[in-house]
Amino acid sequence: MAYRVLIAQFMHETNTFSKLPTTLDDYKRRWLIEGEAMVPRFTGTRNEIGGYIDSVRKYGWQAIWAGAANATPSGKLTKECWETIRDMIVNAARKAGKLDGICLSLHGAMVTETEDDAEGALLELLRGVVGPDVPIATTLDLHANATVRMARNANALISYRTYPHIDGYERAVQAAALVQEAMEGRKKPRCLLVQPAMLEGAEHGRTTQPGLMLDLLAKADKFEKEPGIDVVSIQAGFTWADIPYTGPSVAVSHEPGAETRAKAIAHELIDEIWRRREEGAAKYYSSIADGIAAARAPSDEGSVGQKGPLVIADGTDNPGGGGYNDTTPVLKALLDAGIDNVAFGTIYDPATVQQSMKAGVGSEIEVSLAATPTPRWARP
Repeated sequence: MAYRVLIAQFMHETNTFSKLPTTLDDYKRRWLIEGEAMVPRFTGTRNEIGGYIDSVRKYGWQAIWAGAANATPSGKLTKECWETIRDMIVNAARKAGKLDGICLSLHGAMVTETEDDAEGALLELLRGVVGPDVPIATTLDLHANATVRMARNANALISYRTYPHIDGYERAVQAAALVQEAMEGRKKPRCLLVQPAMLEGAEHGRTTQPGLMLDLLAKADKFEKEPGIDVVSIQAGFTWADIPYTGPSVAVSHEPGAETRAKAIAHELIDEIWRRREEGAAKYYSSIADGIAAARAPSDEGSVGQKGPLVIADGTDNPGGGGYNDTTPVLKALLDAGIDNVAFGTIYDPATVQQSMKAGVGSEIEVSLAATPTPRWARP
């Protein structure tokens, strides 16, 4: 008889410093799909839902498709938004009757108007529905602010191992395989989580060149080959969330009898994150103008120096991390320095877009550019 497995997605990376609340309309702008409609939408894709769809076919599961929800990073979810999507998933579990397993796609850094640890709250509700013995595995973003509450209510927290994140499909396949083994009785995973007193670490999870995060992941791969160790996940954390759980963490899923070894693994990785906390840290300048001057200077010790194109990023105004994308100090510094061979993008300013469209192609106009939602930090 086919195993009955509930599958759902609920993702958001919440920047709690943003004044812009995340609403149901924000989810609809990306996707908010209820029930089986998620299958045609994600069949053949290389994200987590695509991985779960392929796993359902591979193992012959009877899937209960609860829904899929994902919104662009922004401020806290409104109470209505959180409860609507939460209830879509939890009610699907309640209505499903007997479930043999649950596979989820979560982010791990979602904050709402009423919940600092939204994923922990969701997992706790689902655990309350299915009881202690049904395996629950979830994928997480590498930048999850993972919590003990999440680990207590899930059998496995399986985080991305790439940044940029290109392995969502593989992580879902890994989660599904573990759930299959658990349903068959071949494994009985339990999850523990260790988090140091750090707001940031592990080089923010950078995996594009050799460094701390790749070293940690290589160790995690080795540990996963040990008897009794099922999954070792390293979360770099999401710093732009003002909650008690912000920061890096290590989650280890283990078999009965391997808890002591699992704790030792987690602490070894955490100790390395702490010991190498300054490694790879960026060099900071006292002002943007100083940074641009250093970038223009001839290459020598103490200056950036560069041949060819140079990218300067205002990382804290990143719209992919919940920033407003409207700050102007970098642009002002470039103008003040007289640098004219530069392409600058992007700035969010709908009024200027409308003004430009009204003037027409080829026109020259004067504008007051951006910085409207955040006058505290920048002026137009």
